[in-house]
Amino acid sequence: MTKEFSSIVELKSIREQKSRLSERENELSTPMLEDLSLIPELYSWFRELLAGMSCPPNPESVTQRKKFLFIVLFLFAPSVLAGGRLPNGIRAEIAGVFPDVSPCVISNNIADVSFIYQQYKDFRQDIEYLYSQIIERLKVKGLIK
Repeated sequence: MTKEFSSIVELKSIREQKSRLSERENELSTPMLEDLSLIPELYSWFRELLAGMSCPPNPESVTQRKKFLFIVLFLFAPSVLAGGRLPNGIRAEIAGVFPDVSPCVISNNIADVSFIYQQYKDFRQDIEYLYSQIIERLKVKGLIK
């Protein structure tokens, strides 16, 4: 095959790879939960879990709010954590559980939670613990499998 025509084989390969990547992206960005009215209940569970820790942190702190935001985003809009757009309604529902925090502050918090998760081991470990506990509660309620 001549050099010019070999580009057709390469083009076909690229298209197949893009298709596989798109399918995988869709799988990874599909939310586990869609009912935004669950967010206040999730926050209630989150606060209970924090209160049950050996040295309970202040649930109103920015750090704890960011942990909750990470978990909610992972459950309802995982692509946001990878730089995707925040779907309509999520920020307003989150703002409902933080009445003293402006939606703008929530957006700013959302912008850096993924970075903090990647950079700080303690933050990551807390999220993984809290997330697993919340998932167990969701399973008990039959909201996820």
